[in-house]
Amino acid sequence: MLSQHTPSSKRRSVLRGLCASLLTTLGLALSAPAQMTDLAEDQSYEEALREYRGFVDRPSLYKRMWGRELLAATRDPRALEVLMKTYRKPEEPQQVNKYLITSLVMRVWGNDLSLATLGDWRGQNKKTTDSWLWYKTLLPTAVKHFEVIFDIARDNRDPFLRAAAMQSLADQLANSNSPDELPEFLSEMLTELPKKELERALRIEGVTAILLAMKPVLREDPWKEICRTLILQFDDEDTPQRTKVNIARMLTEAFEVPNLGLSSRWWQSELDRNPNRVNRQGPTQTVPFFSLRTIGYRFVYVIDASDSMLVPVTDREKKDLGPITGGDKPEPGEPGFVPGEDDIEWSRVVNRFDAAQEYLRLSLQSLSPEHEFAVVLFGSEAELLESTPRMIRATPANVRRVLKELQEIEPGPVVDRRPHGTLRGDTNLYGGLRMAFQITAKGETRSESYIDKKALFNGCDTIFLLSDGAPNFDDFLERDTPDPGDQAGDNETGEKLENTEFLNYQGPYVHGLQLYQLDDLRRMNLFRRAELHCVGIGEANHQLLEAMAEIGHGQAVKVEGTRGR
Repeated sequence: MLSQHTPSSKRRSVLRGLCASLLTTLGLALSAPAQMTDLAEDQSYEEALREYRGFVDRPSLYKRMWGRELLAATRDPRALEVLMKTYRKPEEPQQVNKYLITSLVMRVWGNDLSLATLGDWRGQNKKTTDSWLWYKTLLPTAVKHFEVIFDIARDNRDPFLRAAAMQSLADQLANSNSPDELPEFLSEMLTELPKKELERALRIEGVTAILLAMKPVLREDPWKEICRTLILQFDDEDTPQRTKVNIARMLTEAFEVPNLGLSSRWWQSELDRNPNRVNRQGPTQTVPFFSLRTIGYRFVYVIDASDSMLVPVTDREKKDLGPITGGDKPEPGEPGFVPGEDDIEWSRVVNRFDAAQEYLRLSLQSLSPEHEFAVVLFGSEAELLESTPRMIRATPANVRRVLKELQEIEPGPVVDRRPHGTLRGDTNLYGGLRMAFQITAKGETRSESYIDKKALFNGCDTIFLLSDGAPNFDDFLERDTPDPGDQAGDNETGEKLENTEFLNYQGPYVHGLQLYQLDDLRRMNLFRRAELHCVGIGEANHQLLEAMAEIGHGQAVKVEGTRGR
């Protein structure tokens, strides 16, 4: 049995007060956001501390974070001290707890903390593994004290910490005026670039992120010449391919034109073009998934295989799935072939999972051997297909093996609350994305993938995600004793079940604390800068998928007419 957490009214009030603004901004439902309980400061802190101590040793990560949320809700300086101290020596899983504590502290106190307090926290934690802490703590600093960012970018010995500083500035510039010194700083960053691949990539991509924030003025001086210097990186053999892909995507978004590929010639022409005149240069070859198209080299397909994906689709719903459109195209097997609507084998489409497989087949068949890919299926757990244990070349033979494995997946029997059969359980969307960032050309990385060099250069540059439901599961399931107000239930259907002595609790990336899922996606993609495109089918939480796609500078598509019978 899986728990559906229904907190007591007091705890609900506290957490709604903490999370209301973020959740409503992201479109995640909260019926009536309440304010934090108005208690005397000392009484509130002492009471919350007692509850926190009762939660902090619980088996469930969800319960432990619940206790930290209660403590943080007091906004008491002593609560901040407790959380910062815990960051230095957290319980297992250590890195996950560090990310969660960082996000919590900065959400509750971030804009009120002094420059000295933030600097001291970074100064006590300056390993590569603290990159997320540096990014989050530099956000309030980035524009008002931009000289701090410049100093870190110039002098810090750790390339990831330098990159974290530059990204924090990029993310703040979207809503702030840029400092007068910024053009000179960016020109400096592009002069005498490092020879080491990692340092070079992170520096150029940091400049790229900052320029994207300045997109309204990139055709004007002095930004135009900085942009020209960046475009010349396409011609430099020392610039990593992933960095060139990143530059092209930034220019595409900044200039609002089709992706012109990895040639400086076309981008120089676009930079000098009068923006009031039509650009007649068309896009280079793109890779499709549903109606989405992109240019990249390493793709991970993250496909929902929860039980609800077995819901049937009708003939009309098949039509409403929509074609992949296009004009004249090469024949199958020729370079540049992109399958269209007529290439879908509609006789195979009985349910949502069948539809997902067909569109996945079309996408895989559009790849060429220069591309690499992997396929992740997620239900209660996320797993790679056996035929893609790592990023593999998109050769015809490899594509055939993947399609054969997919076709051999058979639904399980009909059971209670699963009238259409069983597939792989609940909806662990978080686990699917986490796996996507971990897979590399060598297999699944065991280190922290967002700061892993192999994952950075040999992992995906594009993720296609398809799901038909709201996330109701993550990678941190633990058995724990229920508290008053906790309710057992079926995660896929929402049906309440009878409580037992122990319940299984997911981690903090679903249910009432779901906002952590979006923050952790930002962390996972902080340096990878993968493009994330999302397709929502049926009862998918489309607002959540839109928020995820925005983080990944991608698109979100809602497929209508797949609600089943």
